[in-house]
Amino acid sequence: MTERGKKVFVVRNRLSKRDIADADIALQNVKKDNQFVRIAYFSGTPSHNKDFATITGALSIVMDRYPKVRLVLAGPLDPQDALARRFEDRIDRVPFASRPEHFKNIAAVHINLAPLEIGNPFCESKSELKWFEAGAVGVPTVAASTEPFREAIIDGVDGFVASTEEEWVAKLGILVEDEAFRLAMGQKARTRVLAEYTTEHANDSEYVAYLREKMKK
Repeated sequence: MTERGKKVFVVRNRLSKRDIADADIALQNVKKDNQFVRIAYFSGTPSHNKDFATITGALSIVMDRYPKVRLVLAGPLDPQDALARRFEDRIDRVPFASRPEHFKNIAAVHINLAPLEIGNPFCESKSELKWFEAGAVGVPTVAASTEPFREAIIDGVDGFVASTEEEWVAKLGILVEDEAFRLAMGQKARTRVLAEYTTEHANDSEYVAYLREKMKK
């Protein structure tokens, strides 16, 4: 758009004050079941089947390796594959939920997944929303290594990015095995989210000024 002579602004997705309030309530009231390590994927539309399919191989390896892992699948996801058949008794399904319930559902799990088709232009344009929603309730994320996630996540500090099956397995394994590290990563994600990914702390003054000038005209 810049090349076509247009003024361009990048206005990133953020959490509203209400979202933060809901996340805080979830943190205060939801207790994790530490008998298991619950790894979750919160899908939004049926199109996410293709995204989830990119990590089913890695998840099969992780679930084979760690019997204490349970997989939580939220939304309209339909994993018709070997993973669903092999681990049916260790997969929990969660229906669509309101925003307050959504944050409670995330707060109840230990690890959040954000798979995408790397290199797909549509997927490469998706924001880092799945990382900062989970971060708001202190849950660490392993995300596909798309540009938005690479820009948002400090790999190994406040989340993980992965581009190969080996990386997904290794990074999920670290979080499954090391509870202290998992908790620390989740807290670091929450600290960054509250500082940089809320509407209250948005720094879009140049864009707002541009809109006001256009409205005057």
